[in-house]
Amino acid sequence: MYKLLPILLFAYGLALTTDDIYDNSYALIIGIDKYENVSNLDYAVKDANSITTLLKDNFNFPSQNIKTLLNNEATYSNVRNSLGEISISAKENDRVLIFFAGHGQTMDLPDGGEMGYLLPVDGNKDNLFATSILMDDLKKISSMSKAKHMLFLIDACYGGLAATGSRGLSSTTPNYIDKITNDKSRQIITAGGRGEKVIEKAEWGHSAFTLNLNRGLKDGNADLNADNVITANELALYLKEKVTIDSDNQQTPQYGRMTTQEGEFVFVYPIDLLSKFSLPSSSGKIKRHEIAILDFESIGIGLDEVKVLTKRLTSEIISLDIYKVLDLSLLNRRLRKQNYEYSVCSTSSCAMDIGKLIGVKYVVVGSISKIGETYSVDSRMIDVESEESFLTANYTTQESIDDIITRGAESISYQLCNMEVPKPKPPTIFERINIHKGKIFLTWLTLWLGWGLLPA
Repeated sequence: MYKLLPILLFAYGLALTTDDIYDNSYALIIGIDKYENVSNLDYAVKDANSITTLLKDNFNFPSQNIKTLLNNEATYSNVRNSLGEISISAKENDRVLIFFAGHGQTMDLPDGGEMGYLLPVDGNKDNLFATSILMDDLKKISSMSKAKHMLFLIDACYGGLAATGSRGLSSTTPNYIDKITNDKSRQIITAGGRGEKVIEKAEWGHSAFTLNLNRGLKDGNADLNADNVITANELALYLKEKVTIDSDNQQTPQYGRMTTQEGEFVFVYPIDLLSKFSLPSSSGKIKRHEIAILDFESIGIGLDEVKVLTKRLTSEIISLDIYKVLDLSLLNRRLRKQNYEYSVCSTSSCAMDIGKLIGVKYVVVGSISKIGETYSVDSRMIDVESEESFLTANYTTQESIDDIITRGAESISYQLCNMEVPKPKPPTIFERINIHKGKIFLTWLTLWLGWGLLPA
């Protein structure tokens, strides 16, 4: 590994960084779940917090330059004051990002056309002009700022997009990066248009928009031309496709420019070479770490059930798009080339041997057991280089093996990806009736018999 260090340092020195483009970065993050005058949302605050973490941890936004307004902090006056403050604070070579997760509303104009609003926590849809943030005001605020680039990410659906068009330079333009990073820009991406609803799901723990915003930026999936720079235009194209799919065509993100300037707000994909020891791929895009998931050890459980669990866990981890998961058949082919045979691998030493033979960063091992009526899954991800357990995961249930294969595999996958496990959706009234149908029948029978025994 240490022989790679000079190469890594050289590559790191040549790579484009945020400091090459911006002097400073500012962000205003707003998330509102609990409204005073309109219906509540479920995940707007969580969405806002996830974007705050993403900007700090992945894209060099200083903590002191990020202002977050959540729920009752996001009043009409606080939002407007904060927009004014951040627009004035940014200098000529800085960038500003505004993120809003909450309700949007559209007002029809008497002579045709429409006007869009963002609702603060005290906003009233019956008096939008006096209580809510007019979308055209965002354009006015952006024109007040000296900032080189401003990007508005609006996780709300409404009409009246405050934009003039979406024209920009092609990525094939000579000196493309230099041109788009030097020219000014004012851009906006919204979660959807008029008549569409923001889709939130408990299984995501986010809205469709912020879910894919995190996916697109955190892992570089929105870097469509693989140059390690994600432009606002690339992000918009990525979100338009992914959100439309995830929401089952119920919402489609909208993109536009507030001015005719052709610059681009950019996210430089983080190349943390010294800590992760990852080299650029031939396409120029950073590789995700490759992992192998080995068949779990069986304790009181049939081998067929264990194999099903392993396959289901593999599918769940692949769907989270955090690691590059080595296909089981390819894993076995690599091992056969090394004349290595194994049935079950549950120890760290065995996992490290296999990991080194097949050349992966991490190996997942574990066991599934049944003691009495309790099923348990215990798993850990082992770092092949450091020979240490990198992450652990467990799941216990007294329901059935089916619960292990469905909810258990999902829970383990989230834990191994170091992500918060989604909370299960509460049962519907019909599901609750079905669960308690025995008690309901006995109660009804008792009342019926008791009524029949009463004197006439």
